[in-house]
Amino acid sequence: MAYRGCTAYDLIVRIHTLRGVKLEDSVLGAWSSRARPVIRVLEEGLAAAALAVRANAGALYVGQTVDSLRCVAACGPGAKLLLERGAPLDSGLSKRVIGRRTPLVVSSLSADPQFSARSSRVTRVALLAPLHDGARSVGVLQLVNPKSPARFTIRDKKVVAGLSSYITTALIQTSSLRRQAGLAAHDPLTGLRNVRKLNSELSKAVSSARRGERDMAIMFVDVDHLKRVNSKFGHAAGSEALKRTGKALDEAAAGVGAVFRFGGDEFIVVQKRASKESAYALANHLRSHVAASTAGSMRPGGTLPTITVSVGVAMLNGLRHLNGQPSRDLKARLMTAADRALFRAKAAGRNRVVLATGRDDRL
Repeated sequence: MAYRGCTAYDLIVRIHTLRGVKLEDSVLGAWSSRARPVIRVLEEGLAAAALAVRANAGALYVGQTVDSLRCVAACGPGAKLLLERGAPLDSGLSKRVIGRRTPLVVSSLSADPQFSARSSRVTRVALLAPLHDGARSVGVLQLVNPKSPARFTIRDKKVVAGLSSYITTALIQTSSLRRQAGLAAHDPLTGLRNVRKLNSELSKAVSSARRGERDMAIMFVDVDHLKRVNSKFGHAAGSEALKRTGKALDEAAAGVGAVFRFGGDEFIVVQKRASKESAYALANHLRSHVAASTAGSMRPGGTLPTITVSVGVAMLNGLRHLNGQPSRDLKARLMTAADRALFRAKAAGRNRVVLATGRDDRL
């Protein structure tokens, strides 16, 4: 089968998330509307590079070391197979190009992953350009088998060097956007998801439960006597108490509930599938795990005492008059019921779980 050039169809670049490569996780996990245009820039960068130097095929590899380089974008014949395999760049080629500052032309390749072993296509010549952010390598751009003239020129190397900088900038921007999106959805002290994330997740959970005609639970968790900890041991100890409480809650809820930092000394746990019995059991597990795992030495010194929590639990099916109620109203009623149950838990002596009743369901 004869070679085809990088036509408009061939230049459709597919970006795949590859596990095990941290940079890919950061770059390719960019899901926000702000990051999508940058992903398109990567696609356009590879397409522009291939067209500029008349390459029949091309690939973009992302990774910071020889062993971590993986193909995340490709164009030309065999691109789909290359992406599906997530093929690494040949280690020999990787060692030659990674760490370089300028593009490299290599001929007579015998172990090039651009095409599979069962393909009739072979790489006659390749132009390899390093992608680097200062002293840090972030990937490699590979372009192969140019059309007439069937060799890469000095001008081609200069053009690709410029386009490589363009692609590198896009990679770094995407990685930065991903980090920003993560920070916007998480509490900086505990690392847990924050109120902003809670609002969207709880709305989805309520809607899903109503559609599936199943029950769910929400739990308000409050750290007992946090002001005393701040007064006696200092605000650093109070912050440490919140961090350890958040960690303990996250551990105890793993696999069955999602934990959010609500603010101040309060956390919220959402159990998307629950019965009254399972929710009560989870709430007690949260309470006991916090008490068992928070005490201990602190840096730079001092000892944090045992931290306890009070928990108020509200069930979706425990609310009155569910039918016809919009999800946003049910969400507000759930949170109010759980908050009132929490108030009763604290009034009863703290370090306990209280289930909401019909009386707690009032706005």
